[in-house]
Amino acid sequence: MQTLKGRTCVFAGATAGDGVAAVKALCAGGMNVVMMTHQAARAQTLVDEVNGMNLPGKCKAVGALENGPAEEAPEVYESLVQEFGSVDVIIANTGGFGKNIPMEELSGDQLLRDVEHLLCGAFNMLRAALPSLRKSKAPRVIFMTTTEGVNGGVHESFSNAVAKGAVHSLALNAAARLAGENITVNCIAKGAIPRIEGLHPGDADPEDFLPSIPMGRLGTPEELAELICFLASEESRYLTGQTIHLTGGLELRK
Repeated sequence: MQTLKGRTCVFAGATAGDGVAAVKALCAGGMNVVMMTHQAARAQTLVDEVNGMNLPGKCKAVGALENGPAEEAPEVYESLVQEFGSVDVIIANTGGFGKNIPMEELSGDQLLRDVEHLLCGAFNMLRAALPSLRKSKAPRVIFMTTTEGVNGGVHESFSNAVAKGAVHSLALNAAARLAGENITVNCIAKGAIPRIEGLHPGDADPEDFLPSIPMGRLGTPEELAELICFLASEESRYLTGQTIHLTGGLELRK
């Protein structure tokens, strides 16, 4: 049993890729999902679809603000607390820029820009949400990394893997500092999970990982959604500072 009903999730990186299935699963469990997005048209299509399914939870989208991403603005969370009664979960699932530049051709400035996009985006989201999370009876933070961000590898773009490795470190250190407030912080290391709209430039091709996956198949967005639902639930209360590898055992083979 997963207790999601009546809770509210703020989800960055939900309108495309592997996030769509998670939005539907969370709403099906009774959680309200607020998507932070710069893709207004795509987000509205998903909002209409989800709300048209008459699920227990409601879905809405918040676009970027004039001064930056909505998920990095404390006032956005405060307004959501007023609207829904609480903000209980934040999910940072923002993807990289999709530039697969070889390591020897990558400039330090470009690497820092990629790290800033992923690491600082996740950190700023956490920082902005903290005052609202502290009012929740079961606050949850979920960050996303990749198997190559944690273990190293050659299929993902170098800068994205390094940036995702930094997000992994952020999750561990934030968990240690927030555990005393019963705010759990966990990280999902995603393996070979195809995007619903196909590859973006610089993405790792999930098929390239197949020979190294002990289970012999790719993962699915629905399997990611199921894990997200558990980490977002009240029942995950004693799980924090963990990196859960959703990989089919990919990390077991070197």
